[in-house]
Amino acid sequence: MRFTVAVPPEHRSILLGRMAGEMRRSMVFVDGGLADVVLGLPGDGTFADCETWPGLEAAEALVRSAWARLQDRRDMERLHEVGRALASEQNLDRLLDLILTKARELLLAEAGSIYLLIGGEDHPELLFAHTQNARVSLPFARVAMPISREALAGFVALSKESLNLPDVYGIPPEAPYRFNDRFDRQAGYRTQSALVVPMLDTEGQVLGVLQLLNRLKEDGQVAAFSAADQRLAQSLAGQAAVAVKNAQLREEIERLFEGFVAASVTAIEARDPVTSGHSGRVADLTVGLAEAVNATPNGPYGHLDFTDRQLRELRYASLLHDFGKVGVREQVLVKAKKLDPGQLEIILQRLRQRELEEALEALAQAWKGGGQPELWERAIQDRQAEAERLIHLVRQSNEPTVMAQEVAEGLGLLENLTFTHWSGDRRPLVEPADLASLRIRRGSLSEAERLEIESHVTHTFRFLERIPWTRDLAGIPDIAYAHHERLTGRGYPRKLAEPDIPVQSRAMAIADVYDALTAQDRPYKGAVPVERSLDILAEEAREGALDRGLLDLFIEARVYERTARRS
Repeated sequence: MRFTVAVPPEHRSILLGRMAGEMRRSMVFVDGGLADVVLGLPGDGTFADCETWPGLEAAEALVRSAWARLQDRRDMERLHEVGRALASEQNLDRLLDLILTKARELLLAEAGSIYLLIGGEDHPELLFAHTQNARVSLPFARVAMPISREALAGFVALSKESLNLPDVYGIPPEAPYRFNDRFDRQAGYRTQSALVVPMLDTEGQVLGVLQLLNRLKEDGQVAAFSAADQRLAQSLAGQAAVAVKNAQLREEIERLFEGFVAASVTAIEARDPVTSGHSGRVADLTVGLAEAVNATPNGPYGHLDFTDRQLRELRYASLLHDFGKVGVREQVLVKAKKLDPGQLEIILQRLRQRELEEALEALAQAWKGGGQPELWERAIQDRQAEAERLIHLVRQSNEPTVMAQEVAEGLGLLENLTFTHWSGDRRPLVEPADLASLRIRRGSLSEAERLEIESHVTHTFRFLERIPWTRDLAGIPDIAYAHHERLTGRGYPRKLAEPDIPVQSRAMAIADVYDALTAQDRPYKGAVPVERSLDILAEEAREGALDRGLLDLFIEARVYERTARRS
């Protein structure tokens, strides 16, 4: 912005002598043409155009008035710039520092502080939230204090009135407020002028207080704040209040999300106690891998740099990646063996019942054959031995380990066995569905149960997509949705191929598999040693299922050690 004055040559030195400071340095004399002020010359002026000399006093008044208008325009532009800067900062601590920095720059203040109103209506307090001082420094600590009209900040917060004090040590005795000189005494500082203004939001509510100290002149001497300074500070405080309120609302939303995510993880672990801690470990590993990507400027992901907000989005997605398990039947979700304990108990009891039934039949045959006890005793022993073999077969088949061929063949012995139901009917000793479960070759889940477990991913997505996430968290549903997809297209539930799987989901897949392998709390398997687990991950990467570049970082940066003590 510029301010140009055109005056006749014979009056220039006289007028220039009446000006001083920044105003004198800013004035540019031209021979003619467009100027902000044209005095005693033909020409075009945007503020004053006098073809006759108005006299020295009048000329000086016009120039000073034009200068004031220029200053107003400049202040408005600077306020707009400050407003744009404040609107772009969402972190409350950095925002408070920015507010003080800009306020001190605009108003040439040597020092300043910000107080925030905290607590409810029943117990309001002022929080000493931030401070700056260009001359001295002392350790800063946030402290909350009761609001009192006797303190400068407290008076402004309660009255919503600004204070413009030329000398804080010269406050009239009848004033209700006093200056607290404790900082001056501790730091050897001398506070003189003070400008204290309320930070009012758009509804006129006080959010805090902006306090500026020691307005500096060009020569470094301290001066009083002017009325124009006060108006500018009040405008700035209004902008600051809106920015602070937005930042506080954002922090409240973030705390709400944090609480929601923590409660959701608690619900997951209550639903599936077997995998307690799994979500937290996967989050630690996934975020650790993303941070390793940030720290590696070369390689396939050297171009990636996750921001703090993207890391938070990834952490939330990882913590919630298994939330859909709440939609899976509990007996399937926590199924450690092929049959649940109740089903196994019934089959084993029926085998004992069959043993007794056949013993009674042998006793009847022996009685009919002339009552030879040794034949009956031998038959009892045979029946008992057969029952023991069948019980061992059932118990062995019920384990989720890989089934041996002889065990699989032995299950055929159970197909045609019957027992006497309480109704008197002869019924199959092992129900077809239970026999099918016992014939599962590996693991504890049938095909239908496996599909039901896999459906937790879809349940997770449907749950997460209904949450009105903020814009920087909007990717959570899609990241969690793809954590069981594989680059070969053989994952689930959508069988996505490599280009369609987000890099965040690829990182989570590595973390998820690693934790599942090394976890010690799974009743259906033992913990796999770390080195063996990394070998298994490497094998999956060689087969194209897992991301080779991310796995290399996972191993090279030793990300897996983040959960080593809890694995």
